Amino acid sequence: MTSLATSSNRPFRQKRRIWALWVLTAAFITFQLFTRSGFPPEGLVLGILEQAGILLIMLGIIGRIWSIIYVGGRKNSELVTDGPYSVTRNPLYVSSLMAILGICLIFGSFLAAAIFTLLAYLVFFYTAKREAQYLSHLFGEQYDTYARRTPLFWPAFSNLHWGQGRAFSPYALSVTSRDALFILAIIPIAEFVEYLHASGFLPAAITVP
Repeated sequence: MTSLATSSNRPFRQKRRIWALWVLTAAFITFQLFTRSGFPPEGLVLGILEQAGILLIMLGIIGRIWSIIYVGGRKNSELVTDGPYSVTRNPLYVSSLMAILGICLIFGSFLAAAIFTLLAYLVFFYTAKREAQYLSHLFGEQYDTYARRTPLFWPAFSNLHWGQGRAFSPYALSVTSRDALFILAIIPIAEFVEYLHASGFLPAAITVP
């Protein structure tokens, strides 16, 4: 008799994660359209937040590209444990979260950064937990040994092991590059929204810290 499939022996449906992130994106855009930063437009605090946000976005993009170079198109067919996957089991999610925090910061709101980064983290962490169950089922003791020495999410850079060079998937890299362009496009959009608020063309309902 064939046993019924459980959540641990089938891959997580990534469309759920993607849809959840799109919902968060729509909520974030709506939030930004109807609120404005409580910091002065030309003030030091807002300038620091914007520069920190840009730095985090760039680091997030670099992290995603680094991860794709190592994993390529071998996800779920080969257990990759070196490079970025030696410091965290989910470097793509960590890099994406870093970029999301950066996007929130360039809009100049600590509140938005706290709320939306936390919500994105919960989406990524839940997905990572479900994927860990499946990978444990798929690779058995090999994955369990890897999991014991490598954090699920937050990186442990002392574990870094570069490993050997790998042939990457051009398609996977092209998709990541496309996502990077979308993320970079947020920067001028944030500046434009700030201009609309400051000029009075887009009155903000509330001011947030």
